[in-house]
Amino acid sequence: MNKLILFLLLLILVACGGVQKNNTTIALADTLSSKKSYNAKSILKDTVKSSQAKIEEPEEELLNKIHEDFIQKAVISRSDSSLTIYQNIRADYRIFGYQEPDTNSRKLLLVSVFTSDVEGNPYNCVYGAYYGSSVMEDIKMKYTSDSGDFVEVNLIRNNIILTPIFFEKSWVEFDN
Repeated sequence: MNKLILFLLLLILVACGGVQKNNTTIALADTLSSKKSYNAKSILKDTVKSSQAKIEEPEEELLNKIHEDFIQKAVISRSDSSLTIYQNIRADYRIFGYQEPDTNSRKLLLVSVFTSDVEGNPYNCVYGAYYGSSVMEDIKMKYTSDSGDFVEVNLIRNNIILTPIFFEKSWVEFDN
């Protein structure tokens, strides 16, 4: 009987081959390069090893990876100075509203297409995180002036100005 149990244990260990770590790689296609011409180096460059740790990229590098045609910008109406950020799942946008005209200042508001940016307000923005300005309950935004590389916008609730907020000019455009 002991020989049978020993034989079964050895059979199971040999059949399973022990526990091994999975060192698979996933190759991601570089769509911008493939539109221009086939480039084997770009495919090798985008080879990703699976890992547990998430690597954070600086915002500037992230913006460089998104093609301009797929970026959603905030729109300022010339007729009434209202600022609108349309909710568009087919476009990429992550637009922060800052307390001062400085990206290192406190983040007061975020409008983003990314669920991980909006759900649970992970950036702890005082006035919240939203997918678009249309879902901001009783909140309106009115353009007031330019401030260097930023535009100044008043955040208004029930016709009361709550605070000025600054958006980077690169994320804002005026309608025609």
